[in-house]
Amino acid sequence: MLDADGDLETFLSEASVHDFAAICVLPKHVVASRANYVGTIACAAGGFPNGNGPLHERIAEVKQAIVDGADEIDVVLDFDALMEGDRDKVATDLAQIRHACGDHILKVILETPELDLAYVEFGARLALEFGADFIKTCTGRRGGCTPMDARILSELLAEWSHENAGKVRGLKLSGGIREPGQAEGYLDIVRTALGDGFVHPATFRFGTSSILIEN
Repeated sequence: MLDADGDLETFLSEASVHDFAAICVLPKHVVASRANYVGTIACAAGGFPNGNGPLHERIAEVKQAIVDGADEIDVVLDFDALMEGDRDKVATDLAQIRHACGDHILKVILETPELDLAYVEFGARLALEFGADFIKTCTGRRGGCTPMDARILSELLAEWSHENAGKVRGLKLSGGIREPGQAEGYLDIVRTALGDGFVHPATFRFGTSSILIEN
């Protein structure tokens, strides 16, 4: 529910019927969601759907979302700064947002439609370096996930795990995945790179709202 004017009551009622790994809501909806939904709540905080804006304001929004009851935080990486080569800006943002999240799960949205392929990997590595629990393809606001994105990120996570003594970080594929057959194709990519065991809510997620609505 990433529509500020959407029907939250209906959304939560429908969500309660399904065994989702998490639901994702805007900061303004966290309190009501926590009061009416027993499962995991992710909050698209930190200036969603943009990755810029004053850092202190973005951090304040993240902290408030956690106070209000969010279990996970989805934050957009500053993709403009990344493409402009400002690694220090991106790294500073990520480090401070990671600190603000404490022990809550942090999913970093790369916004892959805005990135050249080399920067998809670069952004993902930065996110992992500065503590992302999940890397996530995109918001869906500027384009969708592609099989190439899924392959690059899956193979990168496998390589990162090998380089880091078997530690595992998660992957969320979102943006434009609307058909079950399409989702199965993405699952094949993920399983090829990371194995069957990776496809588990603790390490793998789909943004499935479109699949649910259209099927």
